[in-house]
Amino acid sequence: MRAIAAVALVALVACGGSDKAVEGRLAEVDSDLLVVRSFALLTDDGERLEFKVEAGATFHGGPIAHIRDHLLSGESVVVFYEERGGDLVATGVEDS
Repeated sequence: MRAIAAVALVALVACGGSDKAVEGRLAEVDSDLLVVRSFALLTDDGERLEFKVEAGATFHGGPIAHIRDHLLSGESVVVFYEERGGDLVATGVEDS
């Protein structure tokens, strides 16, 4: 799965996208049944990153709300994001 995320990142950079990517495990998700407002990610280095969620962000092309399943399972994810005005804004999430 990491190879898929790496290929996706290479494709994103090749297309001139401005998104960055980071892998880690979810520590917290602020959401209701349909809307994810924000989440926290713990990287392998122990860094905690707080993300706001861009409207229209997806999880593997599906509903971003799937991210809650990864909070419960502890499976790591790859977060694609942009820095905007000092905030980290998630534009998409994938399995790692």
